[in-house]
Amino acid sequence: MMRTEYKKVFARNAAWFFLRLFIVINGTFSLAWSYCVGKLLGTFAYLAVRRHQHIALESLGVAFPKLTLHERKKITKDFFVFMAQSGFELLYFLRHPEKLDNVRILGQESLDKALQNNKGVIMVTAHIGNFPLMSVKLAKAKYPVHFITRPMRDEKAGEYLYRLRTDAGVKTIFSYPRKECIAGILKALRQNEIVIMQIDQNFGDGGVWVKFFGALAATPVGPVTLALRTGAALVPAYIYREGKGKHCVEILPQEELLCTEDNDKTILTNTITLSRIIEGWIRKFPSQWGWIHRRWKSRPPERLYKMKYKIEADD
Repeated sequence: MMRTEYKKVFARNAAWFFLRLFIVINGTFSLAWSYCVGKLLGTFAYLAVRRHQHIALESLGVAFPKLTLHERKKITKDFFVFMAQSGFELLYFLRHPEKLDNVRILGQESLDKALQNNKGVIMVTAHIGNFPLMSVKLAKAKYPVHFITRPMRDEKAGEYLYRLRTDAGVKTIFSYPRKECIAGILKALRQNEIVIMQIDQNFGDGGVWVKFFGALAATPVGPVTLALRTGAALVPAYIYREGKGKHCVEILPQEELLCTEDNDKTILTNTITLSRIIEGWIRKFPSQWGWIHRRWKSRPPERLYKMKYKIEADD
């Protein structure tokens, strides 16, 4: 028990140390130099953090079974570098908001149209690209944006990042306590504001099980159930890097809910649709998605196979 607690304390202190290191480097070097440092740090992390390297290679094997080990290793290394560089990028843009002009928005008219319903927008996205930058750009474009995130275990780092988001005009809704999270989302939607939700990580025993790259993955149903409950528009959107310091926020047209005679079937059907959209983004930019998360870790309990519309059926 003592050893486990020691590891947790060490990990939190290390996270805070590296966050401060990123801040110092970001304040010292230009963005171009930060990219070079990010490449070095990302390469080092790829070589040193073997556990996450193995997770990424395993995940890529599930998603792209036809790729050779060499090809999977290249995507994994590129992701580690991308992740390190993204940290520097985000801090840079927060320190220099005028540079956000280098982040373009494609499909802005789809978001404006969805907001005309005056019931709020649930923006469905994923951990792809420099995803925190998307909310910052939308806030800079004068959209009322709420970002849902977990409270960080490291309170110092969490408080620092919270202040950065707030200063950038992004409102934070913490994913728990759950009751407060739901209340915050409903309030934002009633005020015709935007709530950004990510549905591409393992959801344990909750939600529904849909095929993600052909393999069943536990997937949250929050966006669909909230849209059914409130009438809010479901708008898929994501961000991807186009070059050094250049990104694109791509907003898709509102995804109309397909309603069926059974509520559970409706939820499953629409969650499948959203998951397929996200899968398409990852196929386009494989090195910009978080392969170190164990997306397929949980397996559906036996009891769910006896229930209707909890698991996507085989074709």
